[in-house]
Amino acid sequence: MGRNEPGGQGIESRVLAMLWLGLLAVGLAGCGSTPAATSVPPTRTPKPTFTAAVQLLTPTPSCTHTLMPTFTTLPSPSPTATPTIDPHLNPLTGETVTDPAVLQRRPLLVRIGNDAPVRPQSGLSAADMVYEEAMDGWTLTRFTAIVWSGDPAELRPVRSARLFTIELGHMFDGALVHSGANDQVRWLLSQSGLTDLDEYFHPKPYHWLDPQGAWKAYPWMGRVATGSEELRSYLQEKGLEKAVRLPGFQFSAPGTPAPTGEPASYVRIPFPERASVEFRYDAQRQLYRRYVQGQPHLDAESNEQLTAANVIVHYMVYEETDVKDVNGVPTFNIISTGEGRAQVFRDGVAIEARWIRPEVEDFVQYVYLDGTVVLFHVGQSWVEVVPPEYVVAFGTE
Repeated sequence: MGRNEPGGQGIESRVLAMLWLGLLAVGLAGCGSTPAATSVPPTRTPKPTFTAAVQLLTPTPSCTHTLMPTFTTLPSPSPTATPTIDPHLNPLTGETVTDPAVLQRRPLLVRIGNDAPVRPQSGLSAADMVYEEAMDGWTLTRFTAIVWSGDPAELRPVRSARLFTIELGHMFDGALVHSGANDQVRWLLSQSGLTDLDEYFHPKPYHWLDPQGAWKAYPWMGRVATGSEELRSYLQEKGLEKAVRLPGFQFSAPGTPAPTGEPASYVRIPFPERASVEFRYDAQRQLYRRYVQGQPHLDAESNEQLTAANVIVHYMVYEETDVKDVNGVPTFNIISTGEGRAQVFRDGVAIEARWIRPEVEDFVQYVYLDGTVVLFHVGQSWVEVVPPEYVVAFGTE
């Protein structure tokens, strides 16, 4: 039929319409075949990093350290100690407590000064453990008393925090008890998430010895004091008290023969002269008596000589940092994670060991060189934190 024939225009229109619909269908089909957008899993936004106003840790070794050999060929035990099953058993001392509630609270990590004029100190004998480290300038030492199961009426003199205080705070999940710190350490404390009871910001549980009264002649560095009751009440008041779970250590059963090791009736640790330390074994009491600068080291409350069931010499690298004390002397960053050499003295013998602490929140372990766990004597332990090049003298006299 020609296009000029009757009805031809209508047919042409219908054909054109059909062609148009066909093209439209093809176009729609093409749109439908476009591949769907690939689903990309969201990426985790990294934690923000904080940069202090002052560069904190540009390590400059205070002296050339001879590092201990690594122990890569030795078997490594599990970093998790056997949990305490008996709620009455103190995992830090191996002693049985009458009230298990004392182990369901936060340990207090109390900084205690060791300047010669402030001796004797109060409260060290009531601590579950005591850490001793060298201070800025290698002139003296300072203590961190781990107060958990006991409740000493007085803890004195309370001194300032250092970088190592933060390390111990993470390990014990404790409340830090100290009187001040320099600005850089305070900044790090503010970023740590730890419970920090700095006396400058939390004065309520502390008191000052009256410099105008009976303590007028007493040196300034010994005048800040506190006590377990005041600290516990303050933690409760502020909602900061909580139960913690400490793996602790493993202990020999009572009456178990002493472990084998080299005889060690004395242990001399070459800390600076103003704080030279010696422990002498008392076989009758099965304890080491502590001496400082050649004199018996006493507790002011009991007037009795300080003792230790276990003396742990813990070798760690001391690094000088850009953090300065009030006199402008560089303070130390003590490398307390990883592993290294240790010596354990108990029952009059020396045990060569190594320490293991993979991460800052982990509790330290002490193992023999073959990887088996060192068992401690029941009672208080003193941990002497020394640099790797120290030569600790021990033997018999």
